[in-house]
Amino acid sequence: MSNRNFAPRLERMRFSSSLASMRRIRELRASGVSVIDFGSKFDTPAHIKEAAVRYLEQPQASMYADPRGIPEFRAAIARKMARANDMVIDPDTEISVSPGGKAGIVATLLAIVDVGDEVLLEDPGWLSFDPMIRLTGATPVPFPIRPQNDFQLDPADLVARITPRTRAIVLCSPHNPTGAILSIATMREIARIAIEHDLWVVMDEAYEHFLFDDNRHVSIATIEGMRERTISIQTASKTYNMFGWRVGWVIAVPDVSERIRMVLSHMFTCVTSFVQAGAAAALDGPYAQGTLSIEEVSRNYETQRNTLVAGLRAVPGIRCTMPAGAYFAFPDISSFGLSSDEFASRLLANARVSGLSGAVFGGMGEGHIRFVFNAPLPEIEEGLARLQRYLTSI
Repeated sequence: MSNRNFAPRLERMRFSSSLASMRRIRELRASGVSVIDFGSKFDTPAHIKEAAVRYLEQPQASMYADPRGIPEFRAAIARKMARANDMVIDPDTEISVSPGGKAGIVATLLAIVDVGDEVLLEDPGWLSFDPMIRLTGATPVPFPIRPQNDFQLDPADLVARITPRTRAIVLCSPHNPTGAILSIATMREIARIAIEHDLWVVMDEAYEHFLFDDNRHVSIATIEGMRERTISIQTASKTYNMFGWRVGWVIAVPDVSERIRMVLSHMFTCVTSFVQAGAAAALDGPYAQGTLSIEEVSRNYETQRNTLVAGLRAVPGIRCTMPAGAYFAFPDISSFGLSSDEFASRLLANARVSGLSGAVFGGMGEGHIRFVFNAPLPEIEEGLARLQRYLTSI
């Protein structure tokens, strides 16, 4: 075609910065360059892979799966929700299995918002929320979360941005990229606002199992009045090192779930059945990483967090809020006089340390950089040594 006209909805989007960063790191490592990204991935636990292989050897593995999810997986999700989230759900009507949490969020947004609607989201916030909202034809409306408040949202900032076109609030707790967690008091205020203004709440709970300093995860759907208007998105990726398996699930009341499944059925038909069998084994099994339980992995992350944050704070010019959950630190690097993009680029080029520019997480992310800390301590310590040497030199 000599005259290519692309959809206007793509004009303000760009390829996922996190995936582009992963690709660049793979390329450098393939060429023999040692890069520290503080995020070495571990293998999926053996019992999960074995469950997938057993299912794959059965005739039904070649067939289309139930669009809701295979019965074994939905039953495992229901058990997990009762055990970990204090929610009793119907596995036949309130679960929608999706190819990763991302697809679940997109399907949810397509089900509840439309062209001309507005959706509130955190700034800084996960870099895919904004483009996901734009794909629906709705308008993303960011509200700030500030480091001086430990990245806790101020409910007044939500209220100030609500208009007659506001339809939903999209949240993530524990939070990507800051590691903040929503307090019970804040969630109650969000609930009050959502009920008063008749808003949906879309809650990304991808990092629900990783909380530190004796904090406990609470699903906002369990707060009075929120069950009917909350859509919870969860995933096997982070907890069980199943990043490449692409399996997640959406929890919502039946009429909402039906519409989400309608979207998913036209986008993906169904999630690969033997992947679901592996995920069912993950939810019911004892191990999350190697032979470590979820609790042991979380304790390790807390130690790794302490090491990374202490090392960052030891560098003159860096300020870093202590993350309460997930596995991200979001230090302020504005004193170096570089944009976040330039800082991340120079750090990779000169120190061979990879972090993601805070600017990709929204306007309030400028002046920050995101590091992960789910790598073994020796890797974190080596990355810190490289970072300290380079930043001291400049």
